[in-house]
Amino acid sequence: MGCNITVPFKEEVVNICDILTKRAKISGSVNTIKKLQNGKLLGDNTDGIGLIKDLKRLRFIKKNDVILLVGAGGAARGIILSLLSLNCSIFITNRNMDKARNIVDKFKIFGNIILITNNELHKIHFNLIINATSSGLQNTLPILPEKIICPTTYCYDMYYQLNLTPFLRWCKKIGSAGISDGIGMLVIQAAYSFFLWFGKLPDINSVIDVIKIKYKK
Repeated sequence: MGCNITVPFKEEVVNICDILTKRAKISGSVNTIKKLQNGKLLGDNTDGIGLIKDLKRLRFIKKNDVILLVGAGGAARGIILSLLSLNCSIFITNRNMDKARNIVDKFKIFGNIILITNNELHKIHFNLIINATSSGLQNTLPILPEKIICPTTYCYDMYYQLNLTPFLRWCKKIGSAGISDGIGMLVIQAAYSFFLWFGKLPDINSVIDVIKIKYKK
């Protein structure tokens, strides 16, 4: 029927798809593949809707927010359109600034997205910081100045693990308004992948509750 794609293959797998949905084509990132009746492969990306619905569920986001997006890989590409749809301003930074610059050039026609270096981060007040890097896989932190987090800043890590990720531990220690890992996003993007394959949308909230109970034991 199809499959899900995870890091670091979301950009690479675009090339094996015969057809791309609009959001997958624009983002240049695929996390869901469906095998059509004619045998061709349809590539889609449900990461953006998964993230936005989870952020709304958590009450971490509202229209016109100022967001810092850390990372410029396939995970970041998949969520930018959804964030811009809320008229949010996105500042993007990355260890490889050329990759971040390429993303800005690609998405600037869809909304306000700006390249920013670490040295400039302290000048901006961010409502939300999203870690879209794979730093958690290496049990490391993205390099960020502490001053960017204040008591009104929410922090979200797209990565997840049994305990708090290094990024979320750091945010909590500094005193952010709230923190969350990507378990909710994981469930919601999977639900929309399931919908693409089978035409049925699972009940999302009950699945999140069950997974959090079992996963966090």
